Amino acid sequence: MPRLVRLIAVLSIVGVSAPAFACRTGGGVGIQLGSVFFGFSRHRHNCPPVVVQAVPVPLPPVAYYTQQPQVVYAPPPVVYSPPPMVYAAPPPPVVYANAPLVAAPVVQAKVARPQRERPGLLAVKYMPGVSTNPSMPDGSLEFDGTGFAHSPGIEVRLTRWFALRSDLEFRQGGRTWDMLGVKLSLFPNSPVKPYGSVSFSGNENYQNPGKYSFGFAAAGGLDVFIGKHFFLEAEVRYRMTPGACCSDVPALTGLVGGGVAFF
Repeated sequence: MPRLVRLIAVLSIVGVSAPAFACRTGGGVGIQLGSVFFGFSRHRHNCPPVVVQAVPVPLPPVAYYTQQPQVVYAPPPVVYSPPPMVYAAPPPPVVYANAPLVAAPVVQAKVARPQRERPGLLAVKYMPGVSTNPSMPDGSLEFDGTGFAHSPGIEVRLTRWFALRSDLEFRQGGRTWDMLGVKLSLFPNSPVKPYGSVSFSGNENYQNPGKYSFGFAAAGGLDVFIGKHFFLEAEVRYRMTPGACCSDVPALTGLVGGGVAFF
């Protein structure tokens, strides 16, 4: 583009016209530029001077194009600050194993026997029966002085198997007071308890008032408990009275009765 502009400017200054480019003299061809002729001819003749009037030619507007620098739009720097990564330790590997078999001794629990309630502490009883004096004069068993007897009494039961007792025995010819006795029972957790006892006793004969004899009474019997407060009782007593006549104090008494326990 700049070269083309320069060429147009030179041609406008020189003022090239159509008559100035060609000159024919004597069959030749030439170009007359001012007073100088450029060309050839068979017969060289001077061409008449050609006056070329310069015509001003308006120059085309010259456009100057300047390349603008490329605008580079740089985005603002983005600063990424990711949170710190915390890497937890991997969990331990899961190991599946059967539980160890431990041979434990087999313990069989013994079933405890049910404990019955302790009988009432203080028991009051009454037992009617028969008293007699057995003897063997001719080798055969005889009963002398047989009669009705009845016996009230009390017991202090300290445990299921041990008690203290005191009894009165009334007969037709006299009476006996078993002042202090000890009573031992079997099968303490059973409602039916056989027992045995020994007591110190004093005897009185109605035919000899004011005269007393002392001895011992051994007894054996059976208690049947109905709950905690009621019981049935059967007993056989055998008395030994040193220094007294057997007819005065019967040696054997059989009684059957019952009673009530308190506390």
